[in-house]
Amino acid sequence: MRHIDLLSIPRKDQGYVLVLPGIEGASYFNASVVRGLVDAGIPYAIERYDWTCGFFLFLYNLCSSKLHHQQAEVIADKISQYQSEYPNRPVYLIGHSGGGAMAVLTTSKLARHQSVTGLVLLANAMSHDYQLDDVLARVDQKVWNVTSVGDLFFIGLMTTLLGTFDRKWTFCAGLSGFTRTQNEKLVEMPYRAEYVSARNFAGHFGCTAHHFVRKHLAPLLAAPDS
Repeated sequence: MRHIDLLSIPRKDQGYVLVLPGIEGASYFNASVVRGLVDAGIPYAIERYDWTCGFFLFLYNLCSSKLHHQQAEVIADKISQYQSEYPNRPVYLIGHSGGGAMAVLTTSKLARHQSVTGLVLLANAMSHDYQLDDVLARVDQKVWNVTSVGDLFFIGLMTTLLGTFDRKWTFCAGLSGFTRTQNEKLVEMPYRAEYVSARNFAGHFGCTAHHFVRKHLAPLLAAPDS
């Protein structure tokens, strides 16, 4: 990808997208998400924020509630600072796996008068029975939850053994959807065969493929009423 200042003032003046990595931290997979957004021509400022303690502490990144809440506050402050400088611009959070769960937790910590435009959750690692009510109250448009029944190993088996982001020993909402939430703001996006042509072959990382992001996810940000 050619060099572009993704946090330039002209981009910030259009809107803001925070991309949150999974428990592996900054990696090819979340860089691919950024690349897909850029290739799609998303005009907003795009920041990949690594909330983790690095790859070698991936279990700590998954299991530490202290880390989760500390970093959720940091991310919420970043959103508040942006909104104070650029009011009434769209703000989106895109998170993969643990980053999707972090997007949910961060949004729940926003002040009552605050909101973000939308969340895009990719194979998110929050438990399937997590209640989204507080989150949806702070989202202006939609929460798009991208799921895949092919992701049985990481957010099915492993989270049943090691625990989900919100410390339950069960499968995640990135596998099955949010089973206890019904709200028009929540849009479940289960895996479809057509995603193969966008190089999303299901599993845990297919939803980060930059062709998939460009074709199927970027339009969600460009068309607010989707």
